[in-house]
Order: sequence, then structure tokens, then C-alpha cells
Amino acid sequence: MRKVLQPALYDRHVFLEPRLIPTSPKGRGGGLRFDRVKLYIRNTLRERKDTYVTTFFDLYGLEDNFPGVSSGRHLADPIQRARLIEKGFHDLSAKESGVRADRFFPHIQPFEFEALLFSDLERLCALDSRWKSYLPQLEKIRNSAFGPEYINDGPSSHPSARLVALPGYRKVRHGAEVAQLVGLDAIRFECRHFGSWMSRLEGLQPLKAGL
Repeated sequence: MRKVLQPALYDRHVFLEPRLIPTSPKGRGGGLRFDRVKLYIRNTLRERKDTYVTTFFDLYGLEDNFPGVSSGRHLADPIQRARLIEKGFHDLSAKESGVRADRFFPHIQPFEFEALLFSDLERLCALDSRWKSYLPQLEKIRNSAFGPEYINDGPSSHPSARLVALPGYRKVRHGAEVAQLVGLDAIRFECRHFGSWMSRLEGLQPLKAGL
């Protein structure tokens, strides 16, 4: 997402430094354990006093040890669930790090990053000529949900699982390319939880190192 977000934030003097959280002694990215995440967030917040820290974690597959995951399972609206997790995550991490609470604002994406790619399916399918015949199938999936962020979280029906059917589709390679093609305006219009996070990024005010 850096190539999508950075151009929109540059003129607002908001500069991104993406980082992958270690998930094992030798690995980064993938499945997240909250104890490891909490430690990483705490250390990152303490590195400097003039930066903000945010996250971009998928709601799908998030482990029960994250605050709010278990207690939010009864909520049918994935955005409500994401907000509940974000609040618990924020409160615990801010307390653990001992820094200004507004410097950390987690984002949990319902249900995962690939939901954003459903914001403009014609542009998605334009990336590879082999995908054009799958457009009606993808539109049916999109139209069955209230919005891209509501495409559900079943083992075979979460957004990235839906895209596996596209010939040659590779999650890491094509995700960023499709996001750039779809465009930030379309994504923000279709995905309101993502849009709220983006608005917060745009509104960040400079911090002084001594605060």
C-alpha cells in the first residue's frame, strides 16, 4: 500500500515508514501473536517522540489473544468488530508504552487487504487479460455484500480466497498492482472503514521531539 498511500500523503507532509512485525525468530509478516505485537509496538513508540504509529492488520485470521477479538464475535458488522479490537489494542498498547495515547492508532481492516481490491472490479480485471471472463463472477460476489469490507470471512470465502480463482493471481505480487490501478479515490468511496483511517492519516499534526 505504500505506493498507493504515500503520494496522497506527501503533500500533507506525512511520510510513511512501513515495517513488518517479526512473527518468529527468523520470520516477519503473516500470523500475529499479540504478545509479540504489543512488545514491538511499545518499542517502536519509544524509539522517537516525534512520530505516530499505526497498523494495518487483517481482521480475518486475527488470533483470539488480541483484545476484543473474542468479545466481538457476536457482532455481525465487521466494521463494529474492527473498531472494538482497535480500541482494546490502542488502550493496552498506550498504557504499556507509557507515551501520549494519540501517537498510536491501530487500524484493523475488515476482513483483509484484498477486500479493497473489490472496489473497482473492471480495473482489477484489466490487469490481466485472462481475468476479464471472471468479471461477472466477481461482480456477483461484490453485489452479495453490503460493501467490499463486508465480503465474509469464511475459510473459502474471504476476499483473498475469492481471488485465487484468477489464473496466475499471486497475492504479494498483484495486490499492490491492483490497488494502484483501482486507485485510492475508489477504495475510499467503497470502503468506509479504510477511508476513516486514511482521513486520520491525512489530518496528522507535527509532533515535537520533546513531547
